[in-house]
This record gives sequence, C-alpha cells and structure tokens, in this order.
Amino acid sequence: MIAREMPGLPLMATGVAVGVLWATGRISNPFALVVAILLFLTGASFFGKTSRFAERLRPLIGKSVRVTVWGSELPDHAGCKFRVQSVRSLGAGLHLYLRPLPDGSSIHLKVAQPLETIVGDSHVEISHGKYVEWAGRKIRKDEREKALVLIVES
Repeated sequence: MIAREMPGLPLMATGVAVGVLWATGRISNPFALVVAILLFLTGASFFGKTSRFAERLRPLIGKSVRVTVWGSELPDHAGCKFRVQSVRSLGAGLHLYLRPLPDGSSIHLKVAQPLETIVGDSHVEISHGKYVEWAGRKIRKDEREKALVLIVES
C-alpha cells in the first residue's frame, strides 16, 4: 500500500463501523448514517485516480495561473489571473481553490470525474469531465473543448 493511501483505510473502517452500529440500533442518532457515509467516501477517495492526479497537481499550490473551462474564461473573471490555494480530491471530484489576483477571496472550482489528464511544467490539461463547477454553479459544457486548462504564469 502506498503512503498516500494509508489514511483512507481507517476512515473507511470507521465509516463501516459507525454504519453497522447505526444499522443494529446501537447508535440511534439519525445523523450517524450521514457521518458513516461521509467517512467511508472520504476514505475511499484516497484510493482513486483523482487522488493520484490531485497529488501530481500539488506543486501548483502558490503558483499564479490562467484558467479556461470548456474553452472559455471563468464567469465574471475574464482576463483574471489566479493563485492556486489548494488542490484536493473527494470521491471522483477534483477540487481546486483559486484566489483571484491581486487580492480576491478563494473560489472553489470542481471538475467531476476528470479524464485524460496532462500535467506539464507550465500547464495542466483535463480533456474530459462529467461537469465543471465554478463558485457552486455548473459551467455549460462544450464537448469540443477541454474541460480545464491551467497555464502557469511566470
């Protein structure tokens, strides 16, 4: 087992244990099932392709980037550069937190089920994804374009 996957096992085991305790009536709190599912899914996310891809994107943290989604700039941020604040995976979703430069607040970008990824020294490309969300809103998909392109600025 790879070190990156190690935290996943205890999370999944705890999720299963809480689920079993809830199913057998030993825990009666109605939120126990929700907690069990969240723990299990969080643990499982350490094992997926998206987790490995997120790990490859970690060197981008702190870097200045330009972003296009489905061939267009991000809504309400045309011509804007962003600083990559964090990169995470949860389940099959890739989650990036980008801060508009020079002094904006961090905004969430999600790529659901990213496929066909390329990570270069100066750019990242995700050719396909189920959908892309920016600040909680889905961006209209254009199958002819790449789901996400990040270009590192010097």
